[in-house]
Amino acid sequence: MARVAKVNIKNFRGISSFEWLPKPGFNCLLGAGDSGKSSILEAIGWCLSGNIHRSVTDADFHGLRPDIPIEISVVLVDLSDRLLRLETYGPYHRGFNQATGEIDDEPGRGLDTAFSITLRIDWDMQGRWSLDTNRVEDEGDRHDMALRALRRLSLLQLQDESTTQLTFSRGSVLFKLAEETLELNGPLADASRQARNVFGGAANEQLEKTLEQVRSIANNLGISAAAGATATLDASQMTLRPSNIALHDQTNVPLTRLGLGSSRLLIAGLQQKARDGADIGLIDELESGLEPHRIVRLLQTLGAKHPTTQFQVFATTHSPVVVRELSAEQLLRVRNINGAIETPEIDPNSMQGVLRMYPEAFLSQSVVVCEGAGEVGLLRGLDLYRIERGYPSLTAHGTSLVNAGGYGNILSRAEAFHKLGYRVAILRDDDAQPNAKREQVLLDGGCLLAKWPEDFALEHAIFRGLPSEKSLEIVRHVMKLYGSQSIEQQVNNHMPDEATFDFRLTDELLGILSPDEIEACISASMAEDKSWLKKRGIGVMEEIAYTVIGPALDDCQPWMKAEINKLFDWAADYA
Repeated sequence: MARVAKVNIKNFRGISSFEWLPKPGFNCLLGAGDSGKSSILEAIGWCLSGNIHRSVTDADFHGLRPDIPIEISVVLVDLSDRLLRLETYGPYHRGFNQATGEIDDEPGRGLDTAFSITLRIDWDMQGRWSLDTNRVEDEGDRHDMALRALRRLSLLQLQDESTTQLTFSRGSVLFKLAEETLELNGPLADASRQARNVFGGAANEQLEKTLEQVRSIANNLGISAAAGATATLDASQMTLRPSNIALHDQTNVPLTRLGLGSSRLLIAGLQQKARDGADIGLIDELESGLEPHRIVRLLQTLGAKHPTTQFQVFATTHSPVVVRELSAEQLLRVRNINGAIETPEIDPNSMQGVLRMYPEAFLSQSVVVCEGAGEVGLLRGLDLYRIERGYPSLTAHGTSLVNAGGYGNILSRAEAFHKLGYRVAILRDDDAQPNAKREQVLLDGGCLLAKWPEDFALEHAIFRGLPSEKSLEIVRHVMKLYGSQSIEQQVNNHMPDEATFDFRLTDELLGILSPDEIEACISASMAEDKSWLKKRGIGVMEEIAYTVIGPALDDCQPWMKAEINKLFDWAADYA
């Protein structure tokens, strides 16, 4: 089965230049809207189908410049036996180096035998295909042989509604399943005749007055053939073809009326059962119309879970389900920088686990790498508080939160996302610091750092940064979660000698925490076996941030307010 080994696109829509060496198997493109993902798929489809499915307009030329031609080149390797025939295609075979992506005009030792096909569209909007070679000078011959080769290629396109695939039209998946042995011309001709016979002159009675006028005029003009005119089905328009035969459900509703997701899933399944199957599949927005469990089923049907599959797929997605189900090697981040497309690879060693836990981060534009679950909960709770007061959410700004799982992982996570072209910010404690030089490299590269004062952990920041009466509200909150007696005992274990913490006294009379009580609460909340703010995951800190910290933020210590506002301003600053 042929596969695409190299793609080169110039001056097509939002793409000024793009060169890519896709992998065998599943290739899924992800990136911001208008980054060029769908254009890449359509360019491959235009080049390999030998047909431009809709009229080309000036808008298909990069920068609306039809004076600069569109050029789409695709290198095919793993050619079928028919395409390897020397007597037919020998002069057009080229050598492709898998390691370097270079093409030699002739095959050679250590090189894959390849076709290089180029589609060029000039100002006249006409597409012209050519098999690239320096050994054949005749341009017309190169064009004809390109189309001949493409007819030998099986291409499955699910970029839009593909209802013809659920009919028996030539080239459809059903036609392939029938092993191209359909002998339906005779039965279809009989069906056409029967339809005319059944209909007969059923319309004559209703059209009698019109028919009388036709006959009268024909007689007056001497047109004998129309003198006895009747109304029946037009035999010249009643020729039935295999494309008129479609699958139907049990209630006789055509399956061409299936929803987009269901039809894609069915067509993909049928394609894999066809005699030859497809060489290459193109699927734009793979998740369209499908529930999560059926997305997974479609991925399985397309061979995404089978590393040895020979079926090569190019897909795009905006679905976290798709990102989570695929491996890092199957995903490609697409960045459009003033028309030049970059495709940094996702490192499986550092990012596979993140793909599983935070797939939505790979579909965002900005990522905040948080030291732990507490920081994630803090930002989520503050975000909810701000949303209720009319501020746009972090997600509205295209920002996702990622838990690094400890200060030792912060820089590797931030570096990986930064390398992929995401805007990156870091929120961390300062009781343990990551490598200062590595962190500074990130900051010099445009990343943002928000952190608490020197030697402060999250617990220090909250209890020392909030007004003392608000710190007491946090204690009340954790008492509801873990019990007042337990929390009192834990705090008293960290109080100075002869001093005690009495929640009832504090609650009813003082309404604030003393400095000693604040320090005792910090120590108690950070105990490894207790961890008030973290042992129940993100939820505890999220609720405290929403109910306590958000309303009190304007009255917090200046350093606390500054670090938090820095992050939200950074998220909102993305243009």
